[in-house]
Parts: sequence; C-alpha cells; structure tokens
Amino acid sequence: MEMRKTLLLLTGLCCVSVCGSQRHYVLIRSPKSWAAARIFCRENFTDLASFADMEEMQGALAAVQGRDGQEVWIGLSKGSTLRWHWSLTGRDLYGEGEENHFIWGTVTDNNCVTFKDGKLHMRSCEDPRGGVCFDGTKQGADRYVLIPQQTKWMAAQNFCREHHTDLTSLRNHAEYQTVEGVSKGQDVYVGLSRDPWEWSDQTESSLRFWRPTQTVNTAYAEKCVALLSGESGHWRDMDCTVERPFLCSYTMKDLHFIKVKVRVQDATLDLNDPTVQESLLEQMKTELRKTTGGHFQLRWRTGSDGKAFTKQSRDNPGSV
Repeated sequence: MEMRKTLLLLTGLCCVSVCGSQRHYVLIRSPKSWAAARIFCRENFTDLASFADMEEMQGALAAVQGRDGQEVWIGLSKGSTLRWHWSLTGRDLYGEGEENHFIWGTVTDNNCVTFKDGKLHMRSCEDPRGGVCFDGTKQGADRYVLIPQQTKWMAAQNFCREHHTDLTSLRNHAEYQTVEGVSKGQDVYVGLSRDPWEWSDQTESSLRFWRPTQTVNTAYAEKCVALLSGESGHWRDMDCTVERPFLCSYTMKDLHFIKVKVRVQDATLDLNDPTVQESLLEQMKTELRKTTGGHFQLRWRTGSDGKAFTKQSRDNPGSV
C-alpha cells in the first residue's frame, strides 16, 4: 500500500523561536570507540561534545547525571601541533589581541609558564612553585591572589579553581603590572600552558578540565579524551579503541515549530505503527526541504505509554 494515498498531511502556521547558539548535549549509552562515536554524532547531531567554558561543561554534566564512575567520550583528541592557551576561559574575557599578549623572557621547550620581572618564562610543569590566582567574584587588584605554597602547575590550577576562579591570565599591560605587584618578585605560575589537544568540531576553546593526577606533559598520553562522570566531570586520556558511551552536541540557532494536521483516510491504519510513522516523517521531510534547504532533524516524541499518537475524541478535540 502506498502511504501517500492513505495519509493527507496539511502544514499549518509555522512560527520561529530564536533559541540562541548555545550547545546542547545528548548522552548516547551504546558504547563505541572514539572514532565510531564521532561518526555517529556527525551523522545524527553536530559532532562529539566540545565546551567553550565551564557553563557548557555544566550542561554536559547534566546529560551524564546518574552515570557515576563511567568514562564518556568527548570530542577532544591529540593532534600534532603544540598551541599556547590560557586556563581561564569565558566568552567575554578577552578583547582583540588579548589572548596572545605574550611578553617572553625565557624560551625553552617546556610546556608551562611562570611570571617574573614583567615577563613570561617557559618552565617544567613539574617544578614546585607558587602561583597567582584570578578571582572573578572580587574587584580591582583584589582579584589577583598569590598562592604562597610551592606546587606543580596542575596542582596550582586545581587550587585556584577550587578556592577562586582559575590561574590568572595576562591579557594586557595593566594586568602584567598588577601581577608583578602581587607576585613580589617571585617566579610564579600563571594560567598559560601548551598542548596538542584539538576539538573534533574545530572549536577554538582552550578549556581543559583534567583530573588532578593528569600531567601537562603529553608526550606519553593516549590520543583520545573521556569525561569521568563520577569525578565532577574531570577528563582523562584513554586508548581511542576502547568502547565507551559518548556525548554528542548540537546547536540550536533557529528552532522552527510547524503545526501539522494528519487526516486518516483509512480507519484501520495505526498511526503508531513504525512503518506508518516512517512514511509520515518522509512526507514531512519532503515539505520541510522546500523551505529549510534540508538542514533539520525529525524524530517522533513519545508519551509515557510509548506512543507518539493518541486518538482524538469527538467530544474532546484536543491535540493529536
């Protein structure tokens, strides 16, 4: 039977709601390797999950709620080029040129950075040193807090994130001067480090949320990254071939609501039959392609009884 002869679709008023460009996250519980997970996410959503800041990380943690102790693939993998980035992230933190306002003193092949005498110095991430935190809840010079204890770079970062906001950035000349006053001539860690990690969707985000035991030295790290749902969302490197659940992301810029009325010409037809529902989706996709260019996703939303459709009563003509 040809479904097109059995069903008549009438599209009504289409209204558009702008939802912003924030990312949304979906947990796929069926385990896959990192590469297979990326293919699935690209085919069905946008890509494996990426995060611009800790606010988006909270959205990811909400998606994996209840999966304590489980490793979940995200869209970070090891590339071949080391890039400098600040630990402190945020959409409005950096003005033009401020992310690369580097005034170098000591240049080596090390991956972490200290500040002393108005300049940046490449140091080993394992050397015990003090540091300077940034506290976004305070104002003026009070936002810059000296860590007196000697720690490794990763431990300094974790301390700042736990007690303040993060290790400080040095975005402009004024901040260089402020941090110089706070550090009192000491050689202190700041939030600059470099690594080869890259996001699958080419996001330029510098956000890193490694577990405390992770090292910045990536020479011996595995090539893919998973989120640890039982450790406040901290990340770890893993063998890419291991099969794990994974997080996909998608961005809704313009969400179109389309009112559709379905008239059944055959009373024996079951709208909850998967074959019938697939035919309905194909017909709706055909209509939507005429106005959207084909960039959309459709799926049935079911109720608590597992059904997408409920029969409309003549006495109570509610929505189908």
